[in-house]
Amino acid sequence: MSGSSLFHTEDMADIAAICGDDVALELLEKLPGVEVKIPTQWTEDNPLSRLSRETAETLIATFPGDKFYIPTKKGRASIATAKRMKKEGFKNCDIAFELHVSERYVRDLVREGRGGRRARARVVDDRQIDLEDLLNRSEG
Repeated sequence: MSGSSLFHTEDMADIAAICGDDVALELLEKLPGVEVKIPTQWTEDNPLSRLSRETAETLIATFPGDKFYIPTKKGRASIATAKRMKKEGFKNCDIAFELHVSERYVRDLVREGRGGRRARARVVDDRQIDLEDLLNRSEG
């Protein structure tokens, strides 16, 4: 797999393309859900200290001063992959195990709508004043 198809965010795809999939995968495994500012030199108090020294040094040499958000596994779950697996007959439970997410999230992924979630219908209460109308009345 290439970096662009393996990683959910543009940042992670860029890291994979420039530094290699192994560097991006280590970030995803050891720093999920963290925003990391790449220092200009390695220090113990930077989140990069949780990575192998070699990986940290590669990132420091390549991206000094840059900031990256490392997505969680939930963020990396692919809508296309979940839908494909569902179409192939996999149960939600099996898809959840494969993608390392909850069954509920799988149900959200395979639903039609924005990002897998159904958009809620807007409920209008005729007894309420429209905010825009109210503001227009007060101006004139």
